[in-house]
Amino acid sequence: MTTLQSLKKQESAIDITLKLPDETTIPCHKLVLMVASPFFATMFQSGMKESKQPEVQLEFSDAATIRMLIDYFYSGDIDINSDNMMDLVAASEFLCLADLKQHLGSFMTNEIDSANCIDFYMISQKYSLTNLIPHCLEYIMSHFTEAFKESDDFLNLTEKELTTVLADDRLIAENEDFVFHSVVRWVNADLERRKGKFVQIAALVRFPFSTQGLLDHLSLEPLMLNPTC
Repeated sequence: MTTLQSLKKQESAIDITLKLPDETTIPCHKLVLMVASPFFATMFQSGMKESKQPEVQLEFSDAATIRMLIDYFYSGDIDINSDNMMDLVAASEFLCLADLKQHLGSFMTNEIDSANCIDFYMISQKYSLTNLIPHCLEYIMSHFTEAFKESDDFLNLTEKELTTVLADDRLIAENEDFVFHSVVRWVNADLERRKGKFVQIAALVRFPFSTQGLLDHLSLEPLMLNPTC
């Protein structure tokens, strides 16, 4: 047990109590919280009302996740698993825990598969898990067909995220027909907002490598009726 853990267990020199969403509380030390998290440093040093109160209400995550993070502040250890990693990523972003985010990115790298690689890619972009992004992209490139067949997560990709994937020369698909039909599905998933992007994105499909069947029927695709196609 570390010195900080002993201090917490004995509740010695407690100067702040954290109230969690489930109404339970955790007695803490402001100094430990401030050293561990820029969020708490700002809270207790900027003159915010919380800096003068003996109890602070926390609502940024569920009680179990917050408790896990407070224990991490005192012990330096945390048990990351597939059940809690997403909650920890979001909470770490909120608390500005750069080192833990890096650790989470490394853990998630080893969890990537065709069913979650696109979701992980979007999460890594949203929360700036910079060490996870290239591994997600590499997996998507080499498992494009499986990833886009096994999950509809790709329908939630932003235009930038989708074009990043399609423009990469490492992309390996069973054929370009599948890539084209994936683009069509992505556009149709939010037709009013995305139809104007179809031409630009479809241009990334490598049509010389598509089947004659696709080329013969391109004119029948409603999106191809766009005058700019």
